[in-house]
Amino acid sequence: MPAPDEPARLPPRDRYVRAVLSLYRTTPGVLGRIRNADRTLAAQLYDKGIPLYVMANAFIVAAARRVRHNALSTSLPPIRSLHYFLDVVRELLERPLGPHDIDELRRVLGLADPPP
Repeated sequence: MPAPDEPARLPPRDRYVRAVLSLYRTTPGVLGRIRNADRTLAAQLYDKGIPLYVMANAFIVAAARRVRHNALSTSLPPIRSLHYFLDVVRELLERPLGPHDIDELRRVLGLADPPP
């Protein structure tokens, strides 16, 4: 019998929060710690209907911008909060990037292609 906390058995909101926090934790430049405020924000993003792909793209865009900045200037400190990405989320909701743009940013970051 599967454990009750298996992702497939969790409510959609909990699956979304887990997925966002997992993506956040593995984003280049992120400190990697999950705070209660991050969990709360991830749940609020679900409640607002922010698609998971927008969150994933926001992490990629912000990380690529930081890599570019760090190459030209003093390195930025690690990102310590999910709130850091909110402006990029808003930007992508207003002006989405195409899949080829995201793929190029993934290559800049040295990230593997997402699963099909």
